[in-house]
Amino acid sequence: MSKSATDFAERNTERAVQATNYGMDWLREVAEQNLDRSKASVEALVIATRKAVDALDQQTSVIRGRSMLAAEETLSNTFDFLHKLIVRMKDPQQLAQLHNEFVSR
Repeated sequence: MSKSATDFAERNTERAVQATNYGMDWLREVAEQNLDRSKASVEALVIATRKAVDALDQQTSVIRGRSMLAAEETLSNTFDFLHKLIVRMKDPQQLAQLHNEFVSR
């Protein structure tokens, strides 16, 4: 090969290497940006999920507390009704009166 052909081949090889390096750098930057965006999206999703779970936990805690209070009141009213029924009831009319009182609670 002549010197000019060798120079031409070397210059083309250098240009090809530079183009390849440029392309690889560009792809690396795009991949890094996509990775950063994906990480930010996942972190935002985790934060939103944590907030939703915390809110749900608070709501279930309130519901549990109210349910327990309602159960306690129901049991108290039931035992109060039964106590009045056994101790105070002398005639059937008192049964209706005690029943109405129990239901109104």
